[in-house]
Amino acid sequence: MTVDDAMRERRDRFEGGALFIGPEGLEGLSVSSRMSSPRPHHHRTLVATMTFGEMFATRIRARHLHAERSPDRLDDPYSGYAQLGFVLSGRMRIEQAGRQNAIAPGAVSLLAGSLPFRTRIDEEAESIQLYVPLRLMRAHGYAPESWAGLTWDVTPSAVALHEILRTVTSGTNPVPATSATHVGHALRELALAVLHEAADRVHAEYDARAMYRERARAVIADRFADPSFDVAALAEELRVSPRYLHALFHGEDLTAGAQLRATRIRHAATLLAGVRTRDLTVAEIARLSGFGGDDQFARAFRRAHGITPSQYRAQHRSAAY
Repeated sequence: MTVDDAMRERRDRFEGGALFIGPEGLEGLSVSSRMSSPRPHHHRTLVATMTFGEMFATRIRARHLHAERSPDRLDDPYSGYAQLGFVLSGRMRIEQAGRQNAIAPGAVSLLAGSLPFRTRIDEEAESIQLYVPLRLMRAHGYAPESWAGLTWDVTPSAVALHEILRTVTSGTNPVPATSATHVGHALRELALAVLHEAADRVHAEYDARAMYRERARAVIADRFADPSFDVAALAEELRVSPRYLHALFHGEDLTAGAQLRATRIRHAATLLAGVRTRDLTVAEIARLSGFGGDDQFARAFRRAHGITPSQYRAQHRSAAY
């Protein structure tokens, strides 16, 4: 298996090394992500890419460079890869799936090309990214979305991978084409070893996120009837940021806000259809279900059920007789 033609075509401009300077250079760099700079006229990026069988490595030395991979770019070939990254010098920041981390030498990071992300280099930094196929991760039981935006301290396998990548991307000893596949095999095995060694941390964080989701659902069930209770109040109750709360439910069927609305609608529907609650007015049911007003309740209920609360009540009353 080798890097596909669509990916190769997009990367040809970086093969062997290319220098990008100033605002025009930012446009030339904008392949998989939109590039910008807080100081565009001082921006400078040297980038080189090397292909090794099914994977490829990119070495970047950049100054004043911000990158954003937005949702509208997620249908390109890069969406099939994860970036396993090492910083050689300087510092950079990454943000993905609600995680924000600063990376320096001695750490490993992972960005999934299938999800939006941001990276920032405000001064100057040099880094290496190994592009690992997502299907390879999945085939070995690693869900890329669970790893997105994570950083961790280097492990023994990460040290070995770092040294090989540093050597083969240095430009002083180019890897012969006849050896590229063998190097790719070594990189593949080391990348899987890095993931294996870091898996305990990922599983621990995944378990923590699952725990927070359960706590969020419990708090919603307890406080949904309070009209002033919203997503910001839920985040405060859990002692997490609204951004992290949003990330907790990424990939779930419902966001935190949608779960709160669904709980209120479900409670209201129970009251509307109940025999013992038939004396309650629609306005009273709206208030008891956590809605701030009749109009808000009517709109939310119609979106969920396709009919008004009064029509829903009438249908269930006629069915009862």
